[in-house]
Amino acid sequence: MAHVTVKGLVIRETDFGETDRFITVLTAELGKIEVLCRGIRRRKGRLANAVRLFCYSEFTLYSGKSYTLSDAETDMSFWGITSNIEQYALCCYFAELVNLSADSDDTSGGLLPMFLRALYALDRQKRPVQTVKAAFELRLAADLGYAPDLTGCAVCGQAECETWSFLLENGALVCSDCRKRVGGTYFDLPQGVLTAMRYIVSCDGKRLFAFAVSEQTGRQLGQICERYLLFHLDVRCTTLDFYHSLFQMESEQ
Repeated sequence: MAHVTVKGLVIRETDFGETDRFITVLTAELGKIEVLCRGIRRRKGRLANAVRLFCYSEFTLYSGKSYTLSDAETDMSFWGITSNIEQYALCCYFAELVNLSADSDDTSGGLLPMFLRALYALDRQKRPVQTVKAAFELRLAADLGYAPDLTGCAVCGQAECETWSFLLENGALVCSDCRKRVGGTYFDLPQGVLTAMRYIVSCDGKRLFAFAVSEQTGRQLGQICERYLLFHLDVRCTTLDFYHSLFQMESEQ
């Protein structure tokens, strides 16, 4: 049984038996892998901390038919996320999205840095939850091959319009003159929302969460990016239901 050493982010944990745990680790070199951590639930200290959810660690693994944990050392932790229910719920949603999107043989590495930057933006930089969520969703859609075309009207080609519409089915912009000629599900797209979407799709990944919008623009942006991503992934995320339930509870209080 060979040893491999790899750095990765723990995106899921599942208890197994009385003391064992499976963790799902997102890595740049091996893609998404499952690791068996024997006896980890009765251990304390460095090794147990390194395999916690939302920890980026260096793992030493036994590699055979599957991966088994031998050793681990924390490189970067985001434990502060777990003390904020809104941030924690959002990051669980991100983890579910990444788990659904990543393949075991996907070594492109694009998902890992984006998730790490999202965690950093929330935990260290205290970026608004709403804008981090929207940016993550739209950039993920683009990286998975569903990048919207936000350059101009997809029908007539005009680049300027006072009232744009965004077509959910193919991510196209449609001007007000052409909207009545094209069927589909539309969202009205104010200029502020369009500017933010253009930034998210085209910016350097290191600057993905470095923008600010008004509260109203943030709400509209969030609704569009969420609907667009989930439509094209064709999934329903239970973690997203929980995230939204937090705001329902707030409104009922």
